[in-house]
Amino acid sequence: MKRSCILLLLCLLANAAPAFAQESTEAELNRLEDLRYEAMKNADTKTLSDVFADEFVYQTLQGVTHNKSSYIGSFTSGDVKINSFKRENSRVKFYGDTATVMATTHLDVAFKGEPRKISLFYLNVWVKRDGRWQLVARQSTALPNK
Repeated sequence: MKRSCILLLLCLLANAAPAFAQESTEAELNRLEDLRYEAMKNADTKTLSDVFADEFVYQTLQGVTHNKSSYIGSFTSGDVKINSFKRENSRVKFYGDTATVMATTHLDVAFKGEPRKISLFYLNVWVKRDGRWQLVARQSTALPNK
C-alpha cells in the first residue's frame, strides 16, 4: 500500500511539473515585459540591449519600422519619454523556444516633447537562446479613446 501511494504521488508530481514550468516561464516573461518598460522609461541602454535581440524589429503606431539600435536610440535621445505605464491583460503562449505575449498598455508619454496619453494593444515575439529570453519582434496598435 505504501509503495502504491508513493508511485501515485510520483505520477502526480510528474504530470504537474510541465504546468508548473509553464507558469514559471509565463511569470518570467511578464517580469521581462515589465523590466523592458522600466528600462524604456529610464533610457537604460544596458538593459534594453540585453532584452532586445540583435535582429529585433518593431512596427510602431506611427508606421515607423525600428531596429534594435534605432528603437533604443529613440529613448536615449529623448525623442520618446515614458513618464508612466500600466500593463494589463497579458496573455502568454508558448511554441517550444518561442513565445508570444499579447497585452494592453496605457502610457503617459512625450513624443519630441509633446505629451500624450496612449492606450495600445501589442504582440511581442520572444525567443529563448542560450538559456535566456530575448524580444525579436513587436507590433502594436492604438486602442480607441474611451
